[in-house]
Amino acid sequence: MSNPIALEPALDRMRKILTISESRLRNVILSFQEEMRRGLAGEPGSLKMLPTYIDLPTGREKGPFLALDLGGTNVRIIRVDLPGDRTVPRFLSDHFRLSRRDISTDGPVLFGAIARFIGRFLQGQGRTGPWNMGFTFSFAIRQSSIDRGELIGWTKGWTAEGVVGRDVVDLLNRALAAEGIAAVKVVSLNNDTTGTLMAGAYLDPDCDVGCILGTGTNMCYRERTSSFRKPIGHYPGEFMIVNMESGNFDAALLRTPYDALLDARSENPGLQAEEKMVSGKYLGETARLIIADLVGRGMLFGGRLPEAFAAPGEFGSERLSEIEEDPSPTAEGVRSRLKTWGIEAGGVDARALREVARAVSGRAARLAAAVLVACVTKNDPALERAHAAAVDGSLYQKYSGFRGRMEETVRELLGARAGGLRLNPVPDGSGFGAAVIAAVSSR
Repeated sequence: MSNPIALEPALDRMRKILTISESRLRNVILSFQEEMRRGLAGEPGSLKMLPTYIDLPTGREKGPFLALDLGGTNVRIIRVDLPGDRTVPRFLSDHFRLSRRDISTDGPVLFGAIARFIGRFLQGQGRTGPWNMGFTFSFAIRQSSIDRGELIGWTKGWTAEGVVGRDVVDLLNRALAAEGIAAVKVVSLNNDTTGTLMAGAYLDPDCDVGCILGTGTNMCYRERTSSFRKPIGHYPGEFMIVNMESGNFDAALLRTPYDALLDARSENPGLQAEEKMVSGKYLGETARLIIADLVGRGMLFGGRLPEAFAAPGEFGSERLSEIEEDPSPTAEGVRSRLKTWGIEAGGVDARALREVARAVSGRAARLAAAVLVACVTKNDPALERAHAAAVDGSLYQKYSGFRGRMEETVRELLGARAGGLRLNPVPDGSGFGAAVIAAVSSR
């Protein structure tokens, strides 16, 4: 059994180091905006501020387009029929799974597999084309135009050779040609964050920020092209969407010992500081480290670590959300959930786990809100016009209470101006948005 007398002070210390005050959040906002300016100027900093070579849609884009969503081994192709009147389009999609061989051999194998799937999808579409396709490619790319982007480096365990440093649009178009699929042309390239913004902006003319809060996190926004001080090549538009790669933000973030330990054990030590505090990939592991520490000090589970919390990376954020779903004073729901995981827990242990979950996810929601406010207020500090942020991702859409805490923090930071910023959920923004980008690019 746990020792409530020793446990409660330990939980108080845990809550204290994970709670971010309003004044600290305002420091985060100022630091984030400074990093934005440094990135636009090409100065050293934690935000890449990558040009995307595309501006917002008008909402009048119309017609059938294809979208390819490559974010992991589950790959989707989507037909999107844009109605041209800012209403939700019709979708038809299918998916397939890339094999280990596909993602670990080389470029021709990888893109050949994708091209063959596209060919099979087209057989059931009832029209021969031509088709313009938007390509959502959720890996870091260095774009030089809307239809050209070089892979900076693989992540997620992908190792296909001959792709890093190459234009992925060209590789896909070549694979389509090799398969005899002449009716499809890849006309645009984007990541999932840009796609989410474009999908949101197609539906809402006030939308000028895109945010992903899922396994990873990132943001993009609309900026004046003249704000770039670093070279970006030829682009005639007055405005452009900027992909910030905001998960790498590391200024003004107070790291706890648990954050330091998680970072040291991660696959990319020293990088993605904000993502490691905010995204779904890491929240469960942060909580697990706290739980293991409390158990090691004899304050939880009688000093014996249950198997569910023993292996690094195995306690996912979805389990953390399940713990938070129970609001009862006795935490009976938490105890029942733990029982399904093979853990017999008393009320003290169950309530303590819920406190850990609330502290970890609460910090994440407040940081995510602060970064969003920083982005929106950089160019419109007084919120003189209406803004909307398109938000997608499993953390925002599914984690118990996360969206509400983000909105509460936005109101705290903006006060009377909070009505000038709406958070719009945009499910499947990466697929829908890729089709919108293809339409804008084709126009």
